[in-house]
Amino acid sequence: MKKFALQSVAISALAMMALTGCGGSTGSTDAASPEATASPTPTAAKQYTNDELVELVKQIKPKSGKELTVASSDELAQENPMKALMSMFTVEPAECKDLATLGGSETLAGSTTAAGADLDATSGVMTMVTLTSGLDKQKLQDSIDKSGVQAEKCSKMTLSMSGQSMNVSTAKFDGINTVPGTVAYKTEMSTASGAAQTTYMAYAIKEGVLISATASGKGADANGVATASDLMEQAAALIK
Repeated sequence: MKKFALQSVAISALAMMALTGCGGSTGSTDAASPEATASPTPTAAKQYTNDELVELVKQIKPKSGKELTVASSDELAQENPMKALMSMFTVEPAECKDLATLGGSETLAGSTTAAGADLDATSGVMTMVTLTSGLDKQKLQDSIDKSGVQAEKCSKMTLSMSGQSMNVSTAKFDGINTVPGTVAYKTEMSTASGAAQTTYMAYAIKEGVLISATASGKGADANGVATASDLMEQAAALIK
């Protein structure tokens, strides 16, 4: 039940988030050579288990005041609703259809992950926070950088299905910076009928844990930035 509750929230958000690029980039960071870091030996960041990450996510409280619907990496890995959704669309440019990393809906191989989602019925904003551990910092940075390249390449897209189309525009966003090193993107989607939705995505690495926060909905322009910032700040405070 928990898995399906999370996915129902996620799929509704992804239906309007589709192919946002789902990432940010701080620029490519070269891994230090063993010779350069041999002395002194840096302190290794704590590697959190799936259960530990789930317990951390449970402590994060969204602005709606409700409990987050929480899922572990096992539950997240069972099904990727974005892939099923995207198979239904015609995407231009065509090379943007098969993005490899899709925000919090896909886990990194070998990692431990937990996510929490919430729908604020009052504002109409859907939020998700994801914590990823178990990999060295460079691999986490590589994931962010890869997503950033995709976001830049696919900054302007058109999604079409059954005679209807959506214009998608993604750009780097500097308004979410509560946690040092945060990279954020803003995606705007609109249809010919005038329907529109905005999605904010933010990413940061703290003590070897990748934090991602997403806020999406018609009310996201008014509430999304504050919501994503709050989720990032709470998550970072829990990582020690």
